[in-house]
Amino acid sequence: MPEINTGDMIRLERERRGLNTISLATQAGCTPRYIELIENGKRTPSLPLLRSIAKALGVRTAMLLGEHPRDDHQAGRPQLASIERAIFTYRTLGPNLEPPTVEQLQERVHAARDAWFTSPHRYTLLMRVLPGLISDAERLVLDGGNHRDACRVASDTYILSRGVLKHLGRVDLAHLAADRAMRYAEETGDALMIGWAHWCLGQSMLSDDMHEVAYDVARRGIELFEPAVAGGDDRHLSVLGALNLMASIGLTRSGGGQEARDILRGEASRLAARLGNEQANHFGLAFGPTNVAIHMTSIECETHNAEAALRVAEEIDLTRVPSVERRTTHLFQVARACGDLGDDAASLLYLMRIERECPEELDHKMLLRDMVRSMAVRAPRSWAPEVRYLAERHNIHPN
Repeated sequence: MPEINTGDMIRLERERRGLNTISLATQAGCTPRYIELIENGKRTPSLPLLRSIAKALGVRTAMLLGEHPRDDHQAGRPQLASIERAIFTYRTLGPNLEPPTVEQLQERVHAARDAWFTSPHRYTLLMRVLPGLISDAERLVLDGGNHRDACRVASDTYILSRGVLKHLGRVDLAHLAADRAMRYAEETGDALMIGWAHWCLGQSMLSDDMHEVAYDVARRGIELFEPAVAGGDDRHLSVLGALNLMASIGLTRSGGGQEARDILRGEASRLAARLGNEQANHFGLAFGPTNVAIHMTSIECETHNAEAALRVAEEIDLTRVPSVERRTTHLFQVARACGDLGDDAASLLYLMRIERECPEELDHKMLLRDMVRSMAVRAPRSWAPEVRYLAERHNIHPN
């Protein structure tokens, strides 16, 4: 099936609602010409503009990014359907197999999380192992042994699953995973697990344009979790810091950019200073000064301050960030900011850095693929071959 890009989706939804480009542009806050360029694949909208377009069309942003993950870039690769099947096969309907022990499953979840945050082949690896992890987590809880420990590893499994499913473009399944993570976390009575599940649930809300809800979830998580931090360790500081970062993003997307900056410069920076350099903990979370700076870059991008975003990004040393997911997400933000300033050559350099970090990002991320596609259309002769080769390596076809 031909790939439907973001521009195609915008055109389809616009025409379905009987809107012309002038009407859509007026509601979205851009020019009709820019809408035409997006629809023709010659420009890639920034995330803030894409959200404005989605709001004007009355759809979720995720719908405009609705590419199904490509299943053909590696022979014999498991299908996303296997993950769907595992999620929708209830415990009482699954096969009657002996569940693993808590220790066995926790070890597998840790290994899978490590692969997700560090491997350049993380999509292939996680799509292969997630179905078994989900099925075994449900069997373990049903087994009725140590209920709290079983719920703890089940919640951990779904927290990991939520992140993977979100990046695979399946926001619907990510919502399910986040809900189950919270439900199992509450069964544990463990403040650390419950705090982390709040972060997971809020991230799920952010991915589906429910920004105010995400902020409310973050604030509630902070209120519940703060009393546990005094007697906790670095993991507790990291989770509290992550909740503050999520609150800042929710605020930004709800129109509270200055309040979001205050959170980052205030509580988030204080917590990061207590931790020092980023070190991934049990959850794979790497919170620290660099991650706070990365979020400041995101906020400047979200508020259309591309120059400010690049100034912040210039001071960031990505070698301090152990997560390939966090590095590639930041590099995309910087590439987007360069594009907003009309510097396509710089955008291309950052896209190629993303490819070096994790080639599969360009196989799965719709906005990345759209950026390469539109760049290939308008690239000058001096570096057009580089864009074309990049597109060919990831089976990205110009419109």
